Amino acid sequence: MRDLHASAAAVYLAAPGDQVLAAAVVVASPLGLIAPERLPLDDLTLPSVRAHRTGRICTDRTYDIAAQHLDFGVYAAAPHLVAAAPLAAGARRFGVLVVFLPRDVQEPSTEETDYLRQAARHLSFELDRLAHRGVSLSPPKLPLVVSPESGAAAETGQAAPMEGDGPQTCWSAPFIFHLHKLAVSLMSVVHTRDAVALTIERLVSGFGARAVAISLMEGDRLHVVGASGCSKEYLKAVNGISVSTTSPETDAITHKRQVIHEAGEQGRPSGQGRLTGDGRDEYVWVVLPLLAGDHALGTCSIGLAPEQRPVATHLSPLSTLSTLLGQTLERTQLYDAGHALAQKLQQALLPRMLPQLAGVVTTSRYEPPSGAIELGGDWYDLITLPSGGVAAVVGDVEGHNTAAAVVMGQLSSAVRSYALEGHDPSTVLYRANRLMVDLETDHFATCCCVWLDPDTGTAQIVSAGHPRPVIRTADGAYPAAAADIGVPLGVEASPSYQAGILTLEPGTLLVLYTDGLSGRGGELTRETLEAAVAASGDELELLGDRLMGSGVGGTPRADDAALLLLRYEGPSVEVKEYIRRLHLHRHDYQGVRRARHFLTASLDNWHLAELSDSAEVLASEVVTNALVHGDSDVDLCLRRYPDHLRVEVRDSDSHPAMLVDLGPDEDKAEGGRGLVIVSALASSWGNSPSGRGKTVWFEMDTEEAS
Repeated sequence: MRDLHASAAAVYLAAPGDQVLAAAVVVASPLGLIAPERLPLDDLTLPSVRAHRTGRICTDRTYDIAAQHLDFGVYAAAPHLVAAAPLAAGARRFGVLVVFLPRDVQEPSTEETDYLRQAARHLSFELDRLAHRGVSLSPPKLPLVVSPESGAAAETGQAAPMEGDGPQTCWSAPFIFHLHKLAVSLMSVVHTRDAVALTIERLVSGFGARAVAISLMEGDRLHVVGASGCSKEYLKAVNGISVSTTSPETDAITHKRQVIHEAGEQGRPSGQGRLTGDGRDEYVWVVLPLLAGDHALGTCSIGLAPEQRPVATHLSPLSTLSTLLGQTLERTQLYDAGHALAQKLQQALLPRMLPQLAGVVTTSRYEPPSGAIELGGDWYDLITLPSGGVAAVVGDVEGHNTAAAVVMGQLSSAVRSYALEGHDPSTVLYRANRLMVDLETDHFATCCCVWLDPDTGTAQIVSAGHPRPVIRTADGAYPAAAADIGVPLGVEASPSYQAGILTLEPGTLLVLYTDGLSGRGGELTRETLEAAVAASGDELELLGDRLMGSGVGGTPRADDAALLLLRYEGPSVEVKEYIRRLHLHRHDYQGVRRARHFLTASLDNWHLAELSDSAEVLASEVVTNALVHGDSDVDLCLRRYPDHLRVEVRDSDSHPAMLVDLGPDEDKAEGGRGLVIVSALASSWGNSPSGRGKTVWFEMDTEEAS
C-alpha cells in the first residue's frame, strides 16, 4: 500500500463452498473504505473475480464498476483504480491481492504492475507453505483491518500509545472501516434480532470487543436482547433492571451520555459478580446510550481489554455508533411491531382448530409472504358438515393489505356459515359470490371447495377461479378432479358453478393449495408432489413441511401460501373401530385423569395393554401442557394402525411445543420435563399447525406389544 501510494489494500481468499471471495486482511487509511468484504465468484464485472478466475492481473475503475453495481458508490465515493493480482501456486488458487489506487483513468505503470505481480508471487508462496503445514486458509467471517500507521498486524481495536489529541490514532482507520461496514449492513436490516446480531458480530470480530450486551427499554425496565462474552451474573443483573436504579446502564439512559466504567468500581447492580464470561474482571466497560432523536431506547455495553482504554475515551466514533444503532433499532422495532400485529391478525383469521374425523386424516400449513408486514388474503378451512361429512376449503382474496384481509375474513366466515346450513358446494360458492358482489369491493377472490362423505368416499369438487386440488391414489395414480373452473368470486353477478363428482379409494391424498405455494398463476405439478411424497413416505406432517418448504425455485415467497392436505383412509363405519376421540373443556385439569382412563380403556379394547403404562405417561404430559398453556378446549384423538399407535392432542395455542434441554442446575426443577419424557418414550413425536392452534402428536410401535 505504501509503495504504490494506495488508499487501501486487501487480500481476498476463496471461501470453501460459498462461491465468494472474502476479505481476510485489509490495510486501510481513514478514508480507504472502498474494500467490499465479499465478492461473488460469478460476477465477472469485478476485476478481483476476473483475476482469480483467469490467473492474470486485472484492473478497472470504480465508476465503471458502479455502473454495474449501483451500491458500489457506498464504498467508493471518490474515483479509484482497482488492480487485482491472482494468488496461486500450481493448480491451487488461493484468492487475490488487491490495491485501490486514488486516480481516475490512469492505468498502472509497467513498474507498478511488475511490483504487484512480484508481491502476489511472494504471498502465494507463503500461503502455499502454510497450506502444506495444514494451516486453514479459510477466510474469517470479518477481515482483520490494519492501519498503515501501525507498522504491524495489530488486532483490531487494540490501540498503540496515543500520539497527541488528534483523531488519527493507529486504531482510528480500522474503527472507521468497521463502523462504515456496519452502517451499510444496517441499512437493509428490517428485524431487531438481525440488527443486534450484526452489531455484536462487528463489535466482537471487527472492533475487538471482549464482551457486548445490547439492552432495550420495555416500559421502565431494560431487557437484554443480545449478548456475547458476558457472564450469567452480569446478564441477570442487567436484564429487567429499572431505570430508577443506579447503574452505568441506567445512567447512560437517564443522562444520554457515554459512561466508562472500570470493573470493580462502585455502582454496579448488587450481586452482579463477574462482568465477562471468561472470569476476568479487569475489563473497561463503555456503556453507550442508543439514541434516536431526543430519547434513548436502550444501551450497548462494550467490554474492552485494558490496553484498549484509549478507544473508550475517544468520544466521536463511539457517539456515531450510539446514534447509528439507536436509529436502526427504532426503525426495526416499529417494523417488528407491525409484523407481529399482522401475524396476530392473520392468525386470528384462521380456523381455531381443525376437526378430527373418522376416515380422514388432515394437516394444514400457512405462511405469510417472506419479510412482509402486510396481511395476506389466503385462507383454508375444514368444516364438519351436518350430514357427517367434511368440507375442505381453500381461498385467495386478491391483494396484500388490510382491505384484502377484511374481505377474506368476511368471505371465509360466510363460506363456513353456508356450509353449516347444509348447502352443497355449488350453492355455497354461488352465495359467496353474491356476498362479494354486494360488498362492492375492489377485490375479487378465488375459492375451491371439496365436500367429502367418508362413508362412501364420494367427493364433490367445485372451483371458482382457483386451482383444482391435486389427487393422488395410494398406488401413485392421478385421477382428474372432474371439475370445471368457474369465474372468480365477485366478477359476475350470477355465475354458474358445477360440481365434479369423484369416488375416492382408501389411501387417496387430496392436496388443496393457493398459488403462493406454486407461484402466482401456477399449479402444483405432479413432479413436485411425487418428489415430496418420495422424501416423506406415508407421514402427512412431513409431506406438508416438504411442500410448504419447497417454495418457487427455492426463493423466498413473494406471496402468502395456504396448504390443506387430506388423506382418505376408508369408510368411517369401518375405521371407526380404530379411532377414539375425547374432548376436554378449557381449564378442566381433572381431564388429565379422564384422558388416562380413556387411553387405558381404548388400549385394552385393542389388545395393547402392554403399552398402557408408557402411553399414559406420554398422554398425561402432552394433555397437561395443552390445558395449562393452550388456554382452550383440547381434543384427544387415538388412531390405531397395524404397526403403530398415534396419539394427537389439539389445542388453540399457535406456539409449538419445544423440547427444553435442562442443565444440571435444573435437576430438581418441578416443570419443563414433559417433552423430554415424550422424546425418550415415544418412537416419534412432533408439532403440526392446526388452524390458528396446533397438534402435538406422538407415535408408539405396536408390533412388539401385539
